[in-house]
Amino acid sequence: CADSLGLALQTHVVSGTTDSVAGFIATGASQPGEAVTSLGSTLVLKIISKTPVFDAALGIYSHRLGDLWLAGGASNSVGHVLRQYFSQQQLDAMTPHLNPLQPTGLNYYPLTTTGERFPIADPGLRPRLTPRPDDAVTFYQGILEGIAAIEQLGYNALHRVGAPFPVRVTSVGRGAQNDVWRRIRSQCLGIPVITARHTEAAYGAALLARNGMLKSGSQSLSTSK
Repeated sequence: CADSLGLALQTHVVSGTTDSVAGFIATGASQPGEAVTSLGSTLVLKIISKTPVFDAALGIYSHRLGDLWLAGGASNSVGHVLRQYFSQQQLDAMTPHLNPLQPTGLNYYPLTTTGERFPIADPGLRPRLTPRPDDAVTFYQGILEGIAAIEQLGYNALHRVGAPFPVRVTSVGRGAQNDVWRRIRSQCLGIPVITARHTEAAYGAALLARNGMLKSGSQSLSTSK
């Protein structure tokens, strides 16, 4: 493996994890009730829980994190839905014209194809993106509101099966840079939504590796600098 990756033979591997868990660790979230939403090509929710929760019917699973657990799920919605209709240049131009104080009421469930994993585990679930208004900004805002509603459904589902409801949500991924969308999501969830200072999974992996190197009997995960 070291040869294939061009690594020194004395490289010491102390820990490993998935990219989404590493992205969670990178944010510094460490207490029960702290949640992280990843707004990348798909929508991934994770929240720290004292106990694991699982529900295959809802697409909910848990990862061990020190003495705690990361409960979560992954929706098929988010970034690639927007890219189906708009270029990045169009999104950048329209974003300043969004108005989070005036919801569109379009009630979308944005998907690119039939099928959803979480918070509704239904391979037959069809996208809901109609009616489509003539105004592109309104359509864009309706999609953002629909994704925010899926996020709300997700955290409600996690809470129903035993995870805490978030005290706050930290955002990672490209969509985390959209401040108007952050406000739409905060209004939908009814809690603070912030953008992480560190969002790269590589940063979280480095923190995890440091924890493995410095571990001295404690099972807690330190994310301090």
